[in-house]
Amino acid sequence: MGQFRSYLIDNRRVISWSVLGVAGLSWLLLYKLGTLTYGMSASEIGASSQAVGWHGIYGQAFYLPLKLVRSLVFALFTDHGQFLSRLPNVVFGALSMVSFACLIKLWHGTRTAIMASLMFMTSAWVLHVSRLASFDVLYLWAMPTLLLIQVLLHKYAERLIVLLGSLLAWGLMLYVPGLVWLVALSIYMSRHQLQTAWKHFGGWQRSLYIVLFLAGVSLLVFDMLKFGGLAVWLGLPSHFVGVLEFAKGFVAVPIHLFIRGPQYPEIWLDRLPIMDIFTLVVCVIGIYFYATHPKAARTRLLALFGATGVVLVGPGGAAGLSLLVPLLYVAAATGIAYLVHEWLQTFPKNPLARGLGLGLISLAIGLSCIYNLRSYFVAWPHNPTTQAVFQYRR
Repeated sequence: MGQFRSYLIDNRRVISWSVLGVAGLSWLLLYKLGTLTYGMSASEIGASSQAVGWHGIYGQAFYLPLKLVRSLVFALFTDHGQFLSRLPNVVFGALSMVSFACLIKLWHGTRTAIMASLMFMTSAWVLHVSRLASFDVLYLWAMPTLLLIQVLLHKYAERLIVLLGSLLAWGLMLYVPGLVWLVALSIYMSRHQLQTAWKHFGGWQRSLYIVLFLAGVSLLVFDMLKFGGLAVWLGLPSHFVGVLEFAKGFVAVPIHLFIRGPQYPEIWLDRLPIMDIFTLVVCVIGIYFYATHPKAARTRLLALFGATGVVLVGPGGAAGLSLLVPLLYVAAATGIAYLVHEWLQTFPKNPLARGLGLGLISLAIGLSCIYNLRSYFVAWPHNPTTQAVFQYRR
């Protein structure tokens, strides 16, 4: 007990901030989760009404990670309404936020991680996707998780927990339509680290992993052979709409990301830009920074993942803009880190100037967070178009 008390005293600051962060994250994701809108949308009803448990997985194994969480929640609470229908998505929304925060901390340090994570967590788009009963949240979770896996494998490939966690995440992502390409890219880019890490396995551990891998792949292959869906699994559109429409889909991706959002009232407000003006500015600065360092490993990593994401989103397949939005905030985090670095380099010993620069950036981030929170919690649910979409009760 004395050692435990000493640990609490020695780490009281970290523990306090951790508790505060968990409380804030819980509020963001659970506040009015079941009552923010009058009802549920038709697509929410369809997604949350799908069979769960073994019958749901056996009948269609796509989106397995979310189905597993739904099976657990619905087994514990049989009479589920809007709150519990959306709760499984909250889990993966929280995982995406945690993965993003860990990634930025490893790349840019604690200060930038706190600033960028606040922007990402309060982003209207992230809140929409994380609090809506749909499968789109798996793409929001996938991108920062894949990037974090790359960083962890390059830093801690010899740690067994890192390798097992990476293999588990990759295995689950294989059941999400379209992500097979990103998983294959991630494995290829980490091939040397995987070869080194594989040597840490013993004979029985290798055998166990091979058996589990074959069991997981067998379920996926069996499911597709029996029920079809190879094109969907590859992330291809259900039908070819023509060359012109196909090209328009690719052109629409940067327009929706940087200029005006999609006309999709279920998860967005009118045609407002996905990013507020401050986030857009620091995102452009971050992109400029990477463009001026084309040979850096981080630039190649983000470019490859970004290009693959655009190829998946453009044709109008299963993957949506949520796959690419985390990349914008990664670039925004880099932009913030670059601005802070340049400012502190300009005023290395002037505490007043240093404090003023950090204060102005913190103020801009605070205004950005308030704008996005008001957009999601106030403007969006009171929009007549939104109210017309969420009219079904459960």
